[in-house]
Amino acid sequence: MVQVLKERKCLDDSPPSFELDPIVIVTDEEGRVFYSGAKPEPYTVKMKWCHYEVEAQGEVKVVAALGEKSEWGFRFRPKAYLGYLLNQPLHDGNSFNDGVDAGLALDFFHVYWANLNATIGFRSVGGGIGFDLTKNFGCYTGYALSFSDPLHNLAGGVYFAF
Repeated sequence: MVQVLKERKCLDDSPPSFELDPIVIVTDEEGRVFYSGAKPEPYTVKMKWCHYEVEAQGEVKVVAALGEKSEWGFRFRPKAYLGYLLNQPLHDGNSFNDGVDAGLALDFFHVYWANLNATIGFRSVGGGIGFDLTKNFGCYTGYALSFSDPLHNLAGGVYFAF
């Protein structure tokens, strides 16, 4: 009777402890999936509670549904750009530095590595075509209308996408 009471007191006063094998799942940019916790060693759970010990083993199955990147379509990708307005310094009284422009661009449509952009900068507003050189960096060319004296410009520059 004393043994049963001690066991009951232990079960009421102490929570069970669990030891779980860790599972790590990693996906890379190329769509490969790597995981641990499966073969050659099965997944193991150990529970200890007072004088009881239970061990369970099971198989780990990983199902990964990776989305494919679209080759073309509409998207919302903001960018910071630094550009140059080619006609601005040629206008009366303007210097070479008056052609420098910086601002924000919005990539709203893309086909592979080419994309259409709407831009607004400190000196102009416009639009054009961007060409991705890396995942987040590329070059830009297009049209811009300057604010100071409404002048049509060819614009070119580089951008960094967020």
